[in-house]
Amino acid sequence: MKLLENIFKVNVSQNKMLAEIDVSEQEEDFTTLQMTKSDVIAFLQKNNVTNGILEEAIFSIVNDTSNVTYPITIAKGKKPVHGKDGQIQYISDFNPDNAWEKKQDFRDIMQIPSVKKGEKIATLIAPTDGEAGFDVCGAIIPSYPGKKVLVKAGKNVVYREADQSFYATTDGQLSWRGKYIQVQPVYEVNQTLSMKTGNIDFIGTIIIRGDVPAGYTVTAKGDVKIFGMVEAATVLAGGSIYVAEGVAGQGAGTIQADENIHVGYVNQGNIIAGKDLFVENSIFHSQCKVRERVICHRGNIIGGTLSVGKRIEAKDVGNRVGVKTEVMFGLDQKTEKEKRDLLDEKKKLEATLSKLALLEKKLNGQQIENDSKLKITLLRYKHSLQKTKERLAEVNRLLNQLTTNLGNVEDATLVVRNYLHANVVVAFGKYYRISNGNYQGVKVQLVDNEIVTSPLT
Repeated sequence: MKLLENIFKVNVSQNKMLAEIDVSEQEEDFTTLQMTKSDVIAFLQKNNVTNGILEEAIFSIVNDTSNVTYPITIAKGKKPVHGKDGQIQYISDFNPDNAWEKKQDFRDIMQIPSVKKGEKIATLIAPTDGEAGFDVCGAIIPSYPGKKVLVKAGKNVVYREADQSFYATTDGQLSWRGKYIQVQPVYEVNQTLSMKTGNIDFIGTIIIRGDVPAGYTVTAKGDVKIFGMVEAATVLAGGSIYVAEGVAGQGAGTIQADENIHVGYVNQGNIIAGKDLFVENSIFHSQCKVRERVICHRGNIIGGTLSVGKRIEAKDVGNRVGVKTEVMFGLDQKTEKEKRDLLDEKKKLEATLSKLALLEKKLNGQQIENDSKLKITLLRYKHSLQKTKERLAEVNRLLNQLTTNLGNVEDATLVVRNYLHANVVVAFGKYYRISNGNYQGVKVQLVDNEIVTSPLT
């Protein structure tokens, strides 16, 4: 054993996932060295290598020492296999995660996934535990179990433990809201909105087989599906919004959904999406606030401001004539401006209160009873003090309600498949860059607090 120690040495990698045997003294002739498998294993154990030992390598060292190329890998650790997350398997033709990608025709999105009473909607697939690994020194590397799917039965849906499945308790439209699967009753309007229909406010899903003209308001707790176009109107949904044609907002009105928004095009619109915004064609001169992704594969993003949390994918951003286009990651630009304005107003109100406090000291030092002018001044002071305090309280309330953060800028990405044109402002939080040229097929990310533009692979 001493001879083995004099001739060979064991090198273990820093992460202890690999061990090699190497020659320690090349000048010694070890071709005639007699050793057995047990000798090599004992030598490895003395060097704390106990697991993942490769039988083939030992065989080569013992039986064909002179033809072995050193160093030779003698042991390998095993990486842990982490458990798979649980999944939800839909029985009906409905999956909120890939519904957009499956559609060949944009108008197909308007086909409503419906279920009947008692119909199975989905089945939960349990997560797996995973399998622990080990390093060459015998230490166990734990695996992480998969996570359960955070899905619960919502309105008109029940969950049965026996087969781990969800069932509809009524006929209606299948809908996903947050972590809840629910079946929503549907209200349909088979024409363009008019004075006859008026504004619509409904607890479930609304389907409009026509247009929503300027000035109208449509509010739904579930989804809103519009087969025509939306002008300068307001459409609000607790679920998702689908507009088959597009939005021509004229800078007025709002399209706002707690979930996703699917639309043909957006022109001078105001868009607020709680999750993703999917646009079939282009976005022109619009204000868009999207918490997760903007997907605009076939069209351009020209002018306006996009405030996005995670990712933007577009064919082109900007245009050849250099129209200013702003892409903001992690920060809601419009809300940030409101916050700055409110902070400025708060500062002015606090300054006003300081001035009124000085005025109060002066008034308290004077005889007011017999002076009508001072009485009027005192009344004005009390009125100003009350109004200023009320407005300051309102400003503080509004500031507490404002949320400007849309996500982690380090995870955000801009993907441009055709051209990223000049005069496009790309910002990641407080870091920003103005494109000074035309770049083809690029992605833009924040890496180590620096905005990096790299080619698509």
